[in-house]
Amino acid sequence: MIALIDINNFYVSCERLFNPTLINQPVVVLSNNDGCIISRSNEAKKLGIKMGVPLFKVKKLLNDNKVNILSSNYPLYADMSFRTMQVLSAFADLQEIYSIDECFLDLSGQKNLNVLGSLIRKRLSRWLGMPVCVGIAPTKTLAKFANHCAKTQDSWQGVCDFSKMKENEINQIMANVDVSKVWGVGAKTSAKLKKMDINSVLDLKLTNPAKINFYFNVNIERIVVELNRSICFPIITEAPKKNEILSSRSFGRPVSTIEMLSEAITTFLSRATYKARQQEMLATSVTLFIRSSPHKGRDNYYANAIRIPLAFPTNHHNLVTPIALEGLRAIFKPNIKYTKCGVLLSGLISESIQQKNLWPDVGNSSMEIVDKINNKFNKKSVRLGTEPLSPEWQMRQLNKSRSFTTSWDELLVAQ
Repeated sequence: MIALIDINNFYVSCERLFNPTLINQPVVVLSNNDGCIISRSNEAKKLGIKMGVPLFKVKKLLNDNKVNILSSNYPLYADMSFRTMQVLSAFADLQEIYSIDECFLDLSGQKNLNVLGSLIRKRLSRWLGMPVCVGIAPTKTLAKFANHCAKTQDSWQGVCDFSKMKENEINQIMANVDVSKVWGVGAKTSAKLKKMDINSVLDLKLTNPAKINFYFNVNIERIVVELNRSICFPIITEAPKKNEILSSRSFGRPVSTIEMLSEAITTFLSRATYKARQQEMLATSVTLFIRSSPHKGRDNYYANAIRIPLAFPTNHHNLVTPIALEGLRAIFKPNIKYTKCGVLLSGLISESIQQKNLWPDVGNSSMEIVDKINNKFNKKSVRLGTEPLSPEWQMRQLNKSRSFTTSWDELLVAQ
């Protein structure tokens, strides 16, 4: 049996944990530069506020209904996600972290699964203040569907367990749920299925898998097989290594000087190389891009990118940065208002297969020390001079909460 644990309205739940006045109030959390709504409380959902809608389109609705508007606080969310996954890891030998707010657990051999699901909910609520729903079923696809039922139907009390339910009982539930609610079935696939008179989850389950493969692809076919209790998607305990690492952001305000673009490139490169070191990967090339706003007219639009092969594979920030900044000077144009830039580390290879240099790499130990210092104190405790603490181009976050768990300067103080 497999359990899917999903944190309810994750970003909003993190904000409420440290600001109890938000409980039972309509709350939305915004994306980068306070652009779109990416998380909503149940109270906000009841007002008809859609996921992904730009803020300016619903600003009047939010103000009229006194909705609390918050900027995203990604360090806080990442830390609370890590703590949640650590707690969940104690309930099973095999765990797959599927996303920042979801994970699968292999419950094979365990008994009283409904009781176990309730215990998971209680422990996360008591230890971390995280509200979750639990779906339990023989396959990942069914566990996802069970979790959807636990979220949308109060009768389940947060835990939907298919493990001991009869087939006709599950079929009856499936018959009343739209096919678009199946894991892996997007809007386009759902529309195409409905043209084939496959409207409910049960309709999809009863469809011949070979027919689905003919009209769609093997992944949708596997979903049908999983709806029929046969495992096609096993638990994956280790995340696959990435072939590329991208770090980019839109600016809070336009940038026109090469000095500010250099600051941004250095900052993004610092993040990318850190991720590479965490994954024990080395980059063989770096690509950087810059662009102005595409909404200001084609005459004023400028975008360019440059890919630079590295002399030898590395994940050292201080070795890649001079090369990247040289590339920036090659594609930079003056008198342009740039709104976004980024870096891409590509051609990643494992550190274990790196060809050794004739001369020892004395910088490797220094990067380990830098990472240890930054992880212990602050991620910018040790940095390059071109990486500012508070850049003028940083993201617009007018309503960002404090970094309650990731910054010594912003911890809550008990009076």
